[in-house]
Amino acid sequence: MPQSNQQQPRTWTRQVGDTTYMCSTDQQQIQLDALNAAFESDMIWWAKGLTTDALRRSVENSFCFGLYVRTAAGGDGEREWISDMRDTSSSYAMIGFARLVTDYVTVGYLTDVYVLQEHQGKGLGTWLMGCVNETLSAWPDLRGIVIIVGEVENARLYQKTLNARIISEPLRAPSAAGEGADSGYFVMETVGPAAVEHPAA
Repeated sequence: MPQSNQQQPRTWTRQVGDTTYMCSTDQQQIQLDALNAAFESDMIWWAKGLTTDALRRSVENSFCFGLYVRTAAGGDGEREWISDMRDTSSSYAMIGFARLVTDYVTVGYLTDVYVLQEHQGKGLGTWLMGCVNETLSAWPDLRGIVIIVGEVENARLYQKTLNARIISEPLRAPSAAGEGADSGYFVMETVGPAAVEHPAA
């Protein structure tokens, strides 16, 4: 899959026990079947599966972070990982994702963030967002990033890793099931270095 933007692909690695995880912005490594399987699962309630062509266009027109896992089998380091990732015979799997809809300069919308349930509880979501934050920190003309979240726990993750803040009341009323006042969709914002304060503020 071609890299459709001017950003050079980046990689990060993290060791958890005997398992190596990798985060990469290389679009050629995105596994569309794994991504679609996640979209079709109950875990991702805000999206649904797409045709292969539609999903490919969605990925190609976004800045994507893929999260991968491979059981360590001797050796370590980023160089070995990159070699293995480009070898179609090696065993690895995409187990997480984050998609930034952006112009790569000033603004962005962060969406489709997930880590498969069997890999949760290992700090991978925090690490994935740390990779996103490290990337955004290198954009001097960034005005801001918008995120829409549906769970308070996720809002805390973005507050911790991206210094995001909630800028809206819940966008839907609490349900009859007795959800609290903090239920619903929240809009969050990460302010970039090029943000300009409103004159009336």
